Amino acid sequence: MNLIKSIKKGLSEGIELPNEIILNVPLITIIGRSKIVIENFKNIVQYSNEIIKINTSCGVFKVAGKNLFLKELNKNKILIKGTLSQFEFI
Repeated sequence: MNLIKSIKKGLSEGIELPNEIILNVPLITIIGRSKIVIENFKNIVQYSNEIIKINTSCGVFKVAGKNLFLKELNKNKILIKGTLSQFEFI
């Protein structure tokens, strides 16, 4: 781990801020089989109704399923809805 990341991690632990804020790592929340929220993303790599790939600081996050669509999109958060079947970092 480089010095800057080490300092940021120590800072987040010292003042009890969530790591996703200080370290800019994605926060992924799965709600049942129909919703997934991804916060702290970089951009959308691929978009179709069966596969959505999102670039994050930890790599590309792939969501697969049926009838997928972006319900909400802003600079900080993506809400994907549909029938989720698979998700993974690739």
